[in-house]
Amino acid sequence: MNQKRFFSSFLKVRFTDQGISPVIGTLLMLTITMLLIGVTAVSLGGIPNPLKKGLTADVEIEFIEGGVPNEIRYRENFITLVHEGGDPLPLENIQIVIVGQGSSYTGVVAHGGTIVNGDVQVIYQDICPAGKDPHYATRNPCIADGYWSAGEVIVLNGDDGFGHNSTVKVQVGSTMNTSNNFGFQKGTKVNIKIIENASHRLISSCNANVIAAKKI
Repeated sequence: MNQKRFFSSFLKVRFTDQGISPVIGTLLMLTITMLLIGVTAVSLGGIPNPLKKGLTADVEIEFIEGGVPNEIRYRENFITLVHEGGDPLPLENIQIVIVGQGSSYTGVVAHGGTIVNGDVQVIYQDICPAGKDPHYATRNPCIADGYWSAGEVIVLNGDDGFGHNSTVKVQVGSTMNTSNNFGFQKGTKVNIKIIENASHRLISSCNANVIAAKKI
């Protein structure tokens, strides 16, 4: 019995005097913390993170009708795009890039401006109404909620570019100082890419031939 008491007293002294009890407590706290982190990671492992995976959507060209001056005016060029399915696309995070054969205008109409023909690249820096002709919002009431969602159609126009603060940028060949309007030649092929602004990742790509526009 005396030996047991002595051994118990010895352990008590050793644990207290040598500071082992605080160390063990710290180790236990660290172990519990790591276990909780592991459990949380496993619990959240099955939850998709939309920011990590990026946006996905299937966008198709319903039709493109157009032409170039003097036969057809820029405002008679229309591109109709339909969101076939996938994520709702936030307007400010989506860029539309359109490439094809056509023309744009440089300078001021009737004051020394000229038409430039060639390889046209049109960039809609976003699909918000801001920075575009007011008719853009009128044509596209479906995006008033801030998203382009499955089943919805948006219509782009050759006169969507709006002044110096335009969010529609048009380049013809190496000419960048255009009036940000555009037209595509009838019978030619146009490629359209939908790109996520934040990651610059391609969401969707499609092609279509330009049909002759009807004069308005």
